[in-house]
Amino acid sequence: MEVIITAWALDSYLELKRKKEFSEVDYKKTIRPAVLLLKDFSTMPSPKFSNNKFWSPATLSSLVIPSGFKMKWHNLGANKIQLRLPVGMMKESFLLHAYVKTDPKAEAREMAKFKTRLELIRRGQFTECGRLS
Repeated sequence: MEVIITAWALDSYLELKRKKEFSEVDYKKTIRPAVLLLKDFSTMPSPKFSNNKFWSPATLSSLVIPSGFKMKWHNLGANKIQLRLPVGMMKESFLLHAYVKTDPKAEAREMAKFKTRLELIRRGQFTECGRLS
């Protein structure tokens, strides 16, 4: 499966890196290898995708967001953050805006953004910054 990096994903990665939310080692040893697992999702998904502490459907007000999922990392970096990466699963995987989970209200705002951005992807109104194939 192709993994498409959106401008939202790239912008959020650069912002999180600027804020030093995670280290280069965290990125190379933890985040990137997990994201690369999406490439084989349609043919032979990793057992990690069965673990709801790592991968789960995205929800907003207890309703599942169609085609929406979240990759989750706990206790990442020096500040032990909870990093979230929303992923749109359609014919390809779309990486959206990564964020640090802080509280339920902020999480709801991030999921509302995610839902809107998934609709923009469906309409072709997004910027692609790269692909992992």
